[in-house]
Amino acid sequence: MARITAERCECNCKMKRLYTRAEGGKGWDGVGWMCGCGCGCVTLDEGAWQLMSCCSAEVEPNA
Repeated sequence: MARITAERCECNCKMKRLYTRAEGGKGWDGVGWMCGCGCGCVTLDEGAWQLMSCCSAEVEPNA
């Protein structure tokens, strides 16, 4: 696996790479970064994830 320079979060900690199982169950695909220091910083690679329609801002709850 190729080496990737770790991103840093707002508190200047090195972030850890997030992976998901590759299609077909062979290997792993990188999907983003997560900080392990407990600050809760998570970033996702562009285009890798989409919100479900029930979570989007376009859908308003019934009043």
